[in-house]
Amino acid sequence: MPISNPQARYIILFTVSIGILLSGLIGYSFYQKETQAIEADFRRDVDDKASALERELLLKLEALYALKGLFDSSENVTAAEFNKLASGFLIRHKDIQALEWVPKVVQEHRDAYEQAGRRMHPDFEFTERESQGRMVRASDRAVYFPVYYAEPVKGNEVALGFDLASNEKRLKIINKSRDLDLSLATESIKLVQETSDQRGVLVFMPIYDGEPTTLSKRREKFLGFVLGVYPIGDMFETAVRHTGVQGLNLSLIDNTGIEAAQLYANFSTDQAQDMALVKFNYSKPLRRFGGRQWTLVATPTLGYIAERRSLLPLMSGSFCTLFILLAGAYLYAVIKHSVLIEAEVLERTQALHKVKQALKDSALIDGLTKVANRRQFDTQFETEWLRAIRDGSSLSLIMIEIDHFKSYKTHYGDGAGDQCLKDVTKELSNTSSRNSDLVVRYSGEALAILLPNTEEPAILADKCRSNVEKLYIPHEGSSVSEYVTISLGVMSIIPTQRCDPDDFISRTIAALMEAKESGRNRVIVGDKAIQTNQGDIIDFKSPKGHSPE
Repeated sequence: MPISNPQARYIILFTVSIGILLSGLIGYSFYQKETQAIEADFRRDVDDKASALERELLLKLEALYALKGLFDSSENVTAAEFNKLASGFLIRHKDIQALEWVPKVVQEHRDAYEQAGRRMHPDFEFTERESQGRMVRASDRAVYFPVYYAEPVKGNEVALGFDLASNEKRLKIINKSRDLDLSLATESIKLVQETSDQRGVLVFMPIYDGEPTTLSKRREKFLGFVLGVYPIGDMFETAVRHTGVQGLNLSLIDNTGIEAAQLYANFSTDQAQDMALVKFNYSKPLRRFGGRQWTLVATPTLGYIAERRSLLPLMSGSFCTLFILLAGAYLYAVIKHSVLIEAEVLERTQALHKVKQALKDSALIDGLTKVANRRQFDTQFETEWLRAIRDGSSLSLIMIEIDHFKSYKTHYGDGAGDQCLKDVTKELSNTSSRNSDLVVRYSGEALAILLPNTEEPAILADKCRSNVEKLYIPHEGSSVSEYVTISLGVMSIIPTQRCDPDDFISRTIAALMEAKESGRNRVIVGDKAIQTNQGDIIDFKSPKGHSPE
């Protein structure tokens, strides 16, 4: 095949395109493999953090088991004994808000407990929360579960004496923990001693007199709870702080209930995540903690991904692409001369086509109003007439004149008359919005709208009349209105081979003349006969509120 043959150029371009595509696929393949490796690393990093969080949760329960052992081995645990043991754990676990002893107190023993509590804390009494940060004396109830011992006291003063039975949800957890002899955690709550927005959980571990094995015995021998108060945020940060990997958006979700609840997130939840990173979302369920199912949900940050991206995918694709381009450039240089000649011929051909199209458009478009002229109307009318005969559909025509237009031009000048004609024509085009409708400058002052297959064209005609009047173009020389108005004649037909198209147009013009003679600024629908057979003129009733005169 000769090099000058235009097909050679396309073959070269096709070959280069395929080569570039393959280069891109090679680079993309490396990119995908790298993405899979990053995703695997990401999941391992999240698993590490989940394991660290699970270990931290188990360590938090260690303190409660130790305190339970203290109560199991002693008939009367004093505040000093409790505080001494609890403080040792708090030194190692600074993220624990408090360790507490919550005895079961019946109504008749309330005064005795409150008096004994005042020997340790002068203002001690059983309390309940009226609102966040505001405590009031607890209401009378059959059984109380007050915070009796608390370590540390500092920072937890407001919790001393707080009756956990004052909240129905916590009372259900208390009763369930007592009956099943299980350590149970509450859902995320606002701690009474918390002054910031951080939320926490309470973990109840039941204490019995002896080792009851039945439900009735557990309720009979039940003494109270050792209670752990854990701020979720502090506990979360302590667990993941030393896992090494940074750049992960982590959130802790409680999936225990019907609806999942977010316990904590190390990023602002109102920040929109990059959609490219959403596909990396990874959820890792944790071992149950206090009877609750928590899940760690993670998404990498852009920085995390960027640190693990390499230049290998880009370089491999780039080198392959460069090789293909050099080979294509060499072959392209051989046929460059023929391509330049072809481009010049194409450019001249396009210019000639634009000139021909402009001449064609100018022959069919009215220079003043920029709508179809009479020549385009004649062509379009013939086409639509034949289509209506073939399809058995209707064809409608609206003939329009501006009322007292000659006096308008006499009063305001020819320039204003041209502008008025353009404004009216534009409004007609806007009102007749279908692509198949044709707005025409039929003659010097007459306009027309050709409407193929239109139902109730009289309604459209009256809308055109109303919209033109609402242009509020002043017309002092009009006897109809102080503003420019139009008169319209409307005809519709389902044409057959026996129908005369010229007669149809003449009758539409006659309807326009009747509208003018009847007082102008109105629509007259030609032919009052009701259409019964195909080929007859269709009589459309006037729109409601407008009766042709």
